[in-house]
Amino acid sequence: MLDSDALLKELLETFELEAREHLGELSTLLISLEREPEAAERVRLLEAIFRRVHTLKGAAHAVNLPDVALACQRLEDVLAELKRGDLPLGLEQFDSLHVSINELGERVTFYHPAATAVPATPAPPEVPVAAAVPPDPAPVGVEPRAPLPAREAAAHHGAPPTSSAPHRAPERKAAEARPPAARPYGDETVRVSARLLEELLLQSEELVSAKLSASALHEELTAAAGELALRQGERSRALETARRIVKGASGREAALAAMLEQSCQAERHLEGRLRLLEKSADKHLRSLQAMLDPLLEEMKKLQLLPCSTLCDPFAKLVRDLSRELGKEAEFSCLGGELEIDRRILAELKEPLLHLVRNTVDHGIEEPQQRLAAGKPAKGAIALEIRLQDANRAELILEDDGRGIDLARIKAAAKRLEAAPAELLERMQDHEALQLIFESGLSTSSSVGNVSGRGLGLAIVRHSLERLGGHVTVSSTPGAGTVFRLAFPLSFARIRGLLVQVAGRDCVIPATNVELSSRVAPAEVKRVENRDTVLVNGEVVALVSLARILELKRGAQAAEDNLCFVLLHAGEKRIAFAVDQVLGVQEILVKPLGRQLSRVRNVSGGTVLGNGRVVPVLNVADLFRSALSVEAPPVSPPSHAPQARRVSVLVAEDSITSRTLLKNILESAGYEVRTAVDGADALSQLKSQACDVVISDIEMPRMDGFQLTEAIRADGRLSTLPVILVTGLESRSDRERGIDAGASAYLVKSSFDQGNLIEVIQRLS
Repeated sequence: MLDSDALLKELLETFELEAREHLGELSTLLISLEREPEAAERVRLLEAIFRRVHTLKGAAHAVNLPDVALACQRLEDVLAELKRGDLPLGLEQFDSLHVSINELGERVTFYHPAATAVPATPAPPEVPVAAAVPPDPAPVGVEPRAPLPAREAAAHHGAPPTSSAPHRAPERKAAEARPPAARPYGDETVRVSARLLEELLLQSEELVSAKLSASALHEELTAAAGELALRQGERSRALETARRIVKGASGREAALAAMLEQSCQAERHLEGRLRLLEKSADKHLRSLQAMLDPLLEEMKKLQLLPCSTLCDPFAKLVRDLSRELGKEAEFSCLGGELEIDRRILAELKEPLLHLVRNTVDHGIEEPQQRLAAGKPAKGAIALEIRLQDANRAELILEDDGRGIDLARIKAAAKRLEAAPAELLERMQDHEALQLIFESGLSTSSSVGNVSGRGLGLAIVRHSLERLGGHVTVSSTPGAGTVFRLAFPLSFARIRGLLVQVAGRDCVIPATNVELSSRVAPAEVKRVENRDTVLVNGEVVALVSLARILELKRGAQAAEDNLCFVLLHAGEKRIAFAVDQVLGVQEILVKPLGRQLSRVRNVSGGTVLGNGRVVPVLNVADLFRSALSVEAPPVSPPSHAPQARRVSVLVAEDSITSRTLLKNILESAGYEVRTAVDGADALSQLKSQACDVVISDIEMPRMDGFQLTEAIRADGRLSTLPVILVTGLESRSDRERGIDAGASAYLVKSSFDQGNLIEVIQRLS
């Protein structure tokens, strides 16, 4: 069992350091907010302040500081009113916010153990020099110090420490006279600053660039020597020709032949020197690798800490928080002996804090509810950390609570407008579950001290993506919820896939790459207005990486195969089209710096062995960009003459009806595109023309009548045939359709696919 007092002291010290960082950043953000004239940037800064205060509140709860947490709660209430626009952002409001931050700082200082170690009593009288020396002689070579209370009192009141220099001189002479004591080996430890260790590790990782440069130099020398070796046959023939000319010629021809022979001899000598340089470069590269790789591994070990240092404090947090909420819960940890970089553990602390608090508040039921459901009165929260491979680990947080109510998640997402209503209705369960990580989305009916603002899980996703990882969630109603946090084991050194996009090199983290392949343009199919490819029997969306990165792509021949890279982020998989794949190599990721702290789709940069700086792509951003932008075809247009097919655009909000119409028309030989409603159809028509439009009437955003009227009002589209296929069969509906400009009106109850094909043929 752990010593509770020692653990609490350690937690308070950790909290003080974390709180100081948050409070310092809050002051900086407030000043930036006060100086920022742009409304959009003010919203972003206010969101950042809100998240910092929310995290500080959770940390205060974790170390049982209710008044600090209450102060954060009050500050959150003010910030929430500012976000809603209920309070003006004036000078008085900024003054009030700064005062609140200062008061938080005073509360944090009050609870710091060092601040409470010395009682606020008058300074003691001056201690005589003799009394300041301990009665027992100090160990050899160690300077005797004043008693602890005297030192702390002197430090507290700003007085210099009591001098004991006169009593150290005899001991120095004694130390010089005595032989040095034997030092134990093996168990000896040295206390070193964590900052110094981090600097040493960063400097040692910089040597990776030297290894990459040496490798690039070796490759260049090998290529140059190979080119000269390929000329060996030509060189031999030229020498024979020159020698024959020299024997039978004189004057200028003999001189030219002699010069040719000298040139061939010089080239052969140059090839020999290049071969020697290649061997020397290879030797030096192997030597550098033999020294550098073990050095980096040993330096990494200096930063390793057992995961128990991260997990152990949560046992007390779960106990205290569950009792505060009138619940019973027990926390367990598996894999705490696994050692991970302390910097990674520090980054995981904040997201794990929010997950555990949300699990206790939202997941675990009250004892009466659990007993009624046939469960033990005490809930179980289990944390497991395990290695996925040599470069990645996974943290699994599981509970046996009530699970996540998907209906409430979709309702909250609809209120927040996190996704269109029609998309929420069609969304699969595992996709809808991921909406809980959207900022501001909460299923709680009230805002409490623990949760309810919808910020905690958004911070979790942001933190994991900043680490280069991702978070997913799965849930079974009534049985519990499982969060999976995947993250890398190293900050700087990673293996990356080097690709070329629109003539520019980019690096994709190799941990997110499943495979790279090529596909013929004819194999790219258009499904639901998106290009798709078949990979291992599964249909996967195909997106142009050049379009995502907003790069102009050069012309590509129609017969050229498309090269793509299949990436995964959690359970999602998307194929990104690239120009070519250049290979996999170890890279050293550099942050973008304060000037470019956040760039969409880019997480950092790296320097290749040849000295070129290339961006390292952010896979999570790539997926968000790919899912949010409308995707035009990535396959190059075919210029071969072929019979033109009639193109049909089907606008239907029901996926069943849309699929049925699409299959009927494609079987009849038509080229079919689909739209989820009238607004989507009108948007597609403005970017890509078609020959016939088939539309339902009852659709969200823009119905069939409105779509027909918009087409007739557009000068470029006014003559486009529009066929309304609907379940509305009253006379008034038919007349309204004709008045709107419909070319034909078909009723679904008497629908006949032969009749539909006949109407299309007549109108097109």
